Amino acid sequence: MITYGKRATASSRLRAISCILLAISAGLVVFTGITSSRAINPRGSASLLGAVASAKAAEHYGVQIGTVSVDGPTPTPFPCPLCWFARARSENFDYLTPPQLPGGWLATNALGPPPLWVTSNSGLPTPPADTAPNALFIDDPADVSDKRLDGWFVSFFEDCCVLLTFRHNFNLEASDLDPNVGFDGGVLELSTDNGNTFQDIIAAGGGFVSGGYNRTIATDRGSPIAGRQAWSGNSNGFITTVVGLPAGSLQGRLRWRMASDSSGGNQGWRVDSLYMTWCEGMGTPCPTPTPRRGSTPTPRSRPTPPPHP
Repeated sequence: MITYGKRATASSRLRAISCILLAISAGLVVFTGITSSRAINPRGSASLLGAVASAKAAEHYGVQIGTVSVDGPTPTPFPCPLCWFARARSENFDYLTPPQLPGGWLATNALGPPPLWVTSNSGLPTPPADTAPNALFIDDPADVSDKRLDGWFVSFFEDCCVLLTFRHNFNLEASDLDPNVGFDGGVLELSTDNGNTFQDIIAAGGGFVSGGYNRTIATDRGSPIAGRQAWSGNSNGFITTVVGLPAGSLQGRLRWRMASDSSGGNQGWRVDSLYMTWCEGMGTPCPTPTPRRGSTPTPRSRPTPPPHP
């Protein structure tokens, strides 16, 4: 869990203003995108606070920009706002022995038969992992199911530009006739009350920068997420999703959720290469600008007019 104390001071307000100014300037940049074969480097120190973080910040503060592409070279990073610091965390599951989950992660089936979410290094859909050998995996049964994986706890205060990137590979039952309709689907949810209740990432105030939902789940087949937007159909391998978490104070938890109906099943859903970046609003306060010598004019006294005769 990442936690920072309250710093409601004048310097924190200056840092917030700096973040807004940087976000506005980022809206003028054309982003060439994240490389599709390795959008993130979970072992490296390179930060995605470049195009994607600035993009989400600019969007949040009202600057309209293009969607980040999943093709092309990795964009040149932008720095965090003045007096802020770039931070990152990552998870690739490769140190685990399947079906083990990371410590603190919780898999549950609210509905439906086993299995639960697990780590996996083989099977369908292929490839089994973005970074070998392991990825998270959940099946897509031909039964009504609601399979949930509660992952990272997140806690931010006065931080800027929180971006989650992950890679996923899914083949979930969907309509062959209508490319907008899914039958079984996966969603990303967020708790804003430290894991007590969850809602869709969009309803919670987040937003996709790239790789967002591609279908709407049918309402006539008994899916637990009927009528919602979701990932469904066949991704044809690993794709990149970048999502901005809600701005402002946040104490919650992320959840990956797969729901199916009784009309049929498919191969399942794999999630790998999680990477979160943000600008930490702490550290040395921004210095107060000092006027240049001679920049402030010296007031001159006005001559007193002579008295009237």
